[in-house]
Amino acid sequence: MDHSAGHSLVAEGAPLLGFALLFVLIFRRMGLGATLGYLVAGALVGPQILNLVGEAQTKMAIAEFGIALLLFLVGLELSPSRLWRMKRDIFGFGLAQVVLCGIALSLVIGYGANFTWAAALALGLPLALSSTAQVLPMLQTAGRLRTPFGERAFATLLFQDISIVPLITIIAVLSRNPADAEGPPGWLLAIYTVAAIVGLVLAGRYVLRPLFRL
Repeated sequence: MDHSAGHSLVAEGAPLLGFALLFVLIFRRMGLGATLGYLVAGALVGPQILNLVGEAQTKMAIAEFGIALLLFLVGLELSPSRLWRMKRDIFGFGLAQVVLCGIALSLVIGYGANFTWAAALALGLPLALSSTAQVLPMLQTAGRLRTPFGERAFATLLFQDISIVPLITIIAVLSRNPADAEGPPGWLLAIYTVAAIVGLVLAGRYVLRPLFRL
């Protein structure tokens, strides 16, 4: 990001953060929750009313930065012992939610809209995922993130985040053009994806972690 782009990001992000803070405080005082305050603040600074946020590229940069900060804060609260304790919820409730909801939505789309099974899966599987950036603030605002319900909800969200890359691979395989015979087969792409994920995990554990301890 060059100097002008960084200046534009700060100049347009500052009023957005100011409006968000103001309306979150107002709506929480009214007992309506922070989520509605964020929505109202975004509507006010958007192009339909005040138009304080200009180009679409700047909007995306601000949104991605906010989501990155949110996930970073979530990561600060995680610990290996807590993740190990939640393993049954992550691979139990999380796996069941993604698979069952994905299949159910795919069947509804396939039979309801008369889509092919590949198109139905390509639509139904992503629709089974929730928004971590939307659900976590709601749990934190309600004070339920540390409760058994909140931990199970967080475990489900965590599995959904983990499953994004495999789902993208499945959708990419389903959407390949049959005439594209020169590319690698779908099963090989899936193996490449799994190998890349395993490589990143091993690199983070055995390379980056020792470097951070220096």
